Amino acid sequence: MNGFEAQMAELVDKADSMNIYLYTGLKILFIIVFWRIVNILLNKFIDKFFRLSPRLHMNEKKSNTLSGLMKSIVRYTIYIIMAISILNVLNIPTESILAAAGLGGLAIGFGAQNLVKDVISGFFILFEDQYAVGDYVTIGSATGDVEDIGLRITKIRSFNGDLHIIPNGEVKTVINHSRGNSLAIIDISVAYEADINKAIKILKDVGEKYYEKNKDKVVDLPSVLGITGFGDYDVKLRMTIRTLPLKHWSVEREIRKDIKEAFDREGMVIPYPKRVNINLNEKE
Repeated sequence: MNGFEAQMAELVDKADSMNIYLYTGLKILFIIVFWRIVNILLNKFIDKFFRLSPRLHMNEKKSNTLSGLMKSIVRYTIYIIMAISILNVLNIPTESILAAAGLGGLAIGFGAQNLVKDVISGFFILFEDQYAVGDYVTIGSATGDVEDIGLRITKIRSFNGDLHIIPNGEVKTVINHSRGNSLAIIDISVAYEADINKAIKILKDVGEKYYEKNKDKVVDLPSVLGITGFGDYDVKLRMTIRTLPLKHWSVEREIRKDIKEAFDREGMVIPYPKRVNINLNEKE
């Protein structure tokens, strides 16, 4: 009987242990699910709040940038709260961990220098308004649209679809192509035999007509600078047009087409390489 009672007691202890493990696991699962839901709800609230950007006197790029930053802060804060809550469930005293962290803070600080540098640089990027989400920038060797600015990293999507992830601490020099008007530069070649004055007049006429039809993206009348160089078989002319930010590429493509059509109508020949073959063995 004593042996039976001992076995029953052992089974009860095992059942209690299993219940404790199950209860602890469920509590940890509840903490994770709860804070994930909180994160989702806070992100939705942030999105709705920054949709009111016209009332807050912020442009869309600025509101998108601040929205991404707020989401990043919320995410890291939730991770910290979640970790502390799970440690408390596991009966691991967070006070001792914090004390140990304090004792090892110096060593950790050396290892976290880059992290701190990235975060501080991220704040300076935002406060100085160096660039915002949606801007077209060049940072180092990466050129593209800014997709996201976080506390630690900046994400840039290049023209071919590559995603560049740059730590904020490595952002040394920024070229922001979205701030201020752009300049479209169109170089045209004409033959040496062509009437240069006629070619310049055609360019001026094409530029004026293009300006009248495209004032939504062209700021000023185009300027024909004249001859900018001599090639092996051509005379080089240049036209410049001041456009709205990032509109210069489309303007260059469109006005080149208009110039080609105008040259064809006026009989202005666009030069191409010519080769003369001399047969020294040919008898006169």
